[in-house]
Amino acid sequence: MRKMIAALALLVLSGCSTTETTHTESQCVGAMTTQEAYGHLDPGRFTIQVLALSEERDVRGYIRDIQGQDPIWVNWKHSRGQNWYAVIYGDFASKEEAKRVIEGLSPRIRQQGPFVRSFAEVQNDKKTDVFRMR
Repeated sequence: MRKMIAALALLVLSGCSTTETTHTESQCVGAMTTQEAYGHLDPGRFTIQVLALSEERDVRGYIRDIQGQDPIWVNWKHSRGQNWYAVIYGDFASKEEAKRVIEGLSPRIRQQGPFVRSFAEVQNDKKTDVFRMR
């Protein structure tokens, strides 16, 4: 029950609607499982974990700072008595490409310490709920 409330709070605070079939940059594409979100992606490709926050209200502000059209996901999980929201950004062919994208992120986002992850790593994290933001 607590997990469902947190998930709904994230959707509301992010301006998301799981019933929308079209979207703009600020609308949610939908809530899904890790498998639904990442299962179709090549595990040999890479993404960027932009940041992880314990307050969902802060997620929206950081997402607005991420320019471009690459996909953005928010992974939600409850760990050690606290909720965590990890913002995952982009789908890149190589680690080097993802690192170049990190260099182009705003100083505010780079200050959070974004790092490159393979989709294989992301796909293995089965204990999260995922919200695709764009």
